[in-house]
Amino acid sequence: MTTTTMAEVTLPDGRAVVGPSGPELLGLWAEITGDSPLAVTAGELAAGDTVLDVGAHAGLSSVYVAGRRPGLRIIGFEPAPSTYDCLAENFARHVPGGTAVRYALGAAAGDRPFVFHPYLSSNSTLYADEADEAGNREAFFANTGTDPATREAIRSLQAVSQQTSVPVTTLTGVLGGGDIDEVALLKIDVERGELAVLDGLDESCWPRIRRILAEVHDLDGRLATVVARLRRHGMRVRTHQAPMYAGGSVHTVLAARP
Repeated sequence: MTTTTMAEVTLPDGRAVVGPSGPELLGLWAEITGDSPLAVTAGELAAGDTVLDVGAHAGLSSVYVAGRRPGLRIIGFEPAPSTYDCLAENFARHVPGGTAVRYALGAAAGDRPFVFHPYLSSNSTLYADEADEAGNREAFFANTGTDPATREAIRSLQAVSQQTSVPVTTLTGVLGGGDIDEVALLKIDVERGELAVLDGLDESCWPRIRRILAEVHDLDGRLATVVARLRRHGMRVRTHQAPMYAGGSVHTVLAARP
């Protein structure tokens, strides 16, 4: 995999962060802040809580949550080496006591093929699906009024990909270390790998998960499958689709114990 040069940008709140692409970072930050599901969920956390950020990318979600609620224990998982380097740097700058881990999470431990998009790295995934990517991209364009030149540029950037192999572990493996009694927030954003992440959580570990915030791609009834599983494990569940993704497969699932 070609190493991606770190770009540094200053966020609206004045903090400087790094990532593979400056414009991508600012776009992701805009999705995270305001009245987003993550912003609402962050307000429910307290000092001492443990947060697992699965599919952390450059760590902006963790940076945001750490800024909202000091004293959290945050562990971020990102398998792509160059993006992981950005995650580790942002944790060092803005997530006191945070831990960056260069692993993907899935249904079983091992090494897996991984598709890395160097110019739109947040789309990188273990589960490539060009049709789904195109559908969500075009829905985003239509909903946001993206101009034709920008549309073509983004299509060209998204078409560039590299194949690599990354290490995978499971949620059960992470929780088996013995030093995590409870997960206050399990955040999942893994581009069609969300069900596999949940498949890697043994029945005995489910009671230790207090909240889940997951991006779910509703392919082949996956949204209903995820919602049913969370309810079966005693969680109250809400779903949300951001207006920018209307007509696409991307939904957000918020689940919490009563």
